[in-house]
Amino acid sequence: MDQNIAFSYIKGDSLIHKCPAWIKILFIPFINILFFNLPIQYCIFLILIQFIICFILKFSLKQQAADLKPVIYYGFLLLIMNLLIFIFSNGFEQLYKSILIGIKNPLEIIKSLPKNETFIMLVKLFCILQSTSIFFKTSTNLQIRQGLEEIELSIRKILHLKKRCTVANAIALFLNFIPMVWQIWNQLKKAWFARKGKSGVRMFLKLMPVLFSVGMKKAWNTARAVSIRSENVLN
Repeated sequence: MDQNIAFSYIKGDSLIHKCPAWIKILFIPFINILFFNLPIQYCIFLILIQFIICFILKFSLKQQAADLKPVIYYGFLLLIMNLLIFIFSNGFEQLYKSILIGIKNPLEIIKSLPKNETFIMLVKLFCILQSTSIFFKTSTNLQIRQGLEEIELSIRKILHLKKRCTVANAIALFLNFIPMVWQIWNQLKKAWFARKGKSGVRMFLKLMPVLFSVGMKKAWNTARAVSIRSENVLN
């Protein structure tokens, strides 16, 4: 698999790679929920730590950016929406004055960012997506599925329930489908551009049905393989 595809596994022998998947599955949601409810300064600190971890793991900026694009796009969308709301509420003249004030006093804008709700939300989403990226880049599909199965079987054992991995398999399929969709989309785009197609609305209208069709077929085949494997393991 292309390592520049979003949320794709990157080979390595680091401690994080060797860490059992079930520990990472439990740890990442816990730390993200914790930091999501703490002041923004802690989230910024965690983002810096995670960037350091990524560079230690030798993940390139391009590989990291592939996973963080959704937050960047979402940030631009919110910025445009806020600008439109400001224009409709205050007019272009007030917008022009605000831009001039911002150019003259950039430090004031920087100081006000930690109090801006949109900025706070984006930073926290960035932090969560970054943690998720590290998880996917250091865990194979098989490790993720086995980790989820270990968690579900342990819970079922404590609750004296039947030995099954129904929930684990469903979650594993969903998680593994994320990088698979990106991979299919990248392959479709390469084929489109190889045929001298141009980027635009027409490309999306043509490729989205193909993406859905190929994705459903792959999902069905994967589900069948997981079902057969689970039956063999439990028997």
